[in-house]
Amino acid sequence: MDVDLDSLDLRILEEIRSNGRLPASHLARQLGISETYACKRLRGLLDRKITRITAFTNPLALGYRVVTVTGIQVSPAELRAVADRLRALPNVKLVTIAAGWQDIIIWSMFGNASELSTFLARELGNIPGIQSAETMMVMKWRVCLSPPHSHNWRTLSFSDAPSSDLEPWRNRQELKAPLAQQRDQDSGLGIDRLDLMILQEIEQDGRQTVSHLAKKLSISWANASARLQRLLDKQVTRVVAYTSPLHLGYRTFGMIGIKVSPKNIDAVMDKVQALPNVWSVVQMVGRYDVIVETMFPGPIGLSDFLAGELGPIAGVLSMETMVALDYRKMSFGYLASSHLQRIEQ
Repeated sequence: MDVDLDSLDLRILEEIRSNGRLPASHLARQLGISETYACKRLRGLLDRKITRITAFTNPLALGYRVVTVTGIQVSPAELRAVADRLRALPNVKLVTIAAGWQDIIIWSMFGNASELSTFLARELGNIPGIQSAETMMVMKWRVCLSPPHSHNWRTLSFSDAPSSDLEPWRNRQELKAPLAQQRDQDSGLGIDRLDLMILQEIEQDGRQTVSHLAKKLSISWANASARLQRLLDKQVTRVVAYTSPLHLGYRTFGMIGIKVSPKNIDAVMDKVQALPNVWSVVQMVGRYDVIVETMFPGPIGLSDFLAGELGPIAGVLSMETMVALDYRKMSFGYLASSHLQRIEQ
């Protein structure tokens, strides 16, 4: 998947990395080129699917209070079949075929612990070919919204969210109706159906104009503008440029599980987050205390990282590395779209 990117392409990608709605006029000034040429070059990157402008919606705003990472062992003959069955499950947001302690790694999101229990027993448990599954709970998730490494990080804490054995929307009288009736108001941040429709639109095309957005949703320009700005101001969503790491020369993707001395967990996460090639740092409850997701041009880079950068950090007791072989699903950029589809079924 090698592509020909020159220095101007890379500068454009860097400029729009943390703000996918950056005006072309600003982009032109930053790069010292004309606005027309800036638009042309950016459009070329989008048309070639080297990058896309999307919205990453805060899962807490959608009522997801329980996030899990599950390692699954399967019979070798059914590896891809199981991965495809997992990919079809709406609560599963990431499916990775891996080499390491498990054959498949999935990330899943739920409104509460009861939903997780049902998922494990009735959905995961009924997939033929699964031999065993080990689930860990996410407590704090620091994710770089525009990998590879940048300063565009978002930290999501699930440890101080409402108790996971309670409905995430309790105390909101209007949400005590069945799910099918939750069409006008959703989640603790006051997200209604129209907000979800706006989020769905900018997940598909984060650079579309407010005028275009208003026309598609049959609302006024002022209403569309105010709602979108509110969603951005409240950090319900962030519009960023997501460039495929493959286009930038990254071929090796490692997920590293770390056992950490309890008093050092926050310090270790801070130090790991500052390392190049890291795009996710997650505090866990379960097999590991911290999971780190990384990307490198090749396996030597991963090896050097483990021995020379991660291993020497004070507080790191042990490490276990898995290498991603194939991503069968990655839908973190479509959380609002799948949520809207679910409540309208």
